[in-house]
Amino acid sequence: MALLVWVKFSDYSGQVKCRGRVLNTLIGRQLYRGIDLNREVFQKQYDFELEQRNGIASATNTPIVALTILGGALAAVITGFKYSNEPATYLFLLFSLLAIGSMLISVYKLVRTFLGYSYQKIPPAKQLREYLENLKCWHNTNGSSDDKAAIDFDEYFDERLSEAAEHNSENNIKRGNYLHDATLFVVVAFVFLFCASPFYIYERVTSEDKVYQVNIIDNMSKKEEKNMADNDSGGSNQGQQTTPSAEPSQTPSAAPKPTGPQNVIFKGNTDGGKTSADSGSKGEK
Repeated sequence: MALLVWVKFSDYSGQVKCRGRVLNTLIGRQLYRGIDLNREVFQKQYDFELEQRNGIASATNTPIVALTILGGALAAVITGFKYSNEPATYLFLLFSLLAIGSMLISVYKLVRTFLGYSYQKIPPAKQLREYLENLKCWHNTNGSSDDKAAIDFDEYFDERLSEAAEHNSENNIKRGNYLHDATLFVVVAFVFLFCASPFYIYERVTSEDKVYQVNIIDNMSKKEEKNMADNDSGGSNQGQQTTPSAEPSQTPSAAPKPTGPQNVIFKGNTDGGKTSADSGSKGEK
């Protein structure tokens, strides 16, 4: 009887241990499954924010091109308008100034989409591998297994992913808002330019053309008069020729004072006591 009870108790304890192992395995699987799920979410968010950063940088080309076209159009109408004291001139100036102000605000917003932002990315692979090895060494030293080190590393990596994704998301939101405002003020500037264009067209249609006075000069007659004046002056010079004066008698001059030889210019290199010169002469030993 005692033997039977001992056998049943042994079977029961074995079943409890087996169920405990199964329970621990299931808990571990659920834990790793949760870690993998978080990793997937963080990784997608991290990749999305980096792609969003590149998308915002590419989207700035549209307002830049629009500002270039708008600036050229405004410069053309402002310089070509004929200003006067009529009400149309004041209305044209009002809408033109509003368009210029909108352009300046758009340029400011556009500049703010580029300046003052720093993005985060996960550490390099080499540093991550070194950190994992250090975790394994630490856990082995303290009596833990490599599984604990892997869990700690996964938690650390997920934390870095979430931190980078959150930081990059804040930057992208700010940059996106500035880009939206820049595009909006470009549209506002175009509206003001459209409002100023009727006054420009009205002024161009109703204004009188300027009358220019043109003087035509006959170059051929000017050349003939100049030639006649030259001929008259040449004839008078020939009539006033004078006899040549007698040459003064030359007295014999003394011989010039002899000059000494000039210094020898050399390049500074010597060869066997000889010095080379630019003139080709060589010095004595």
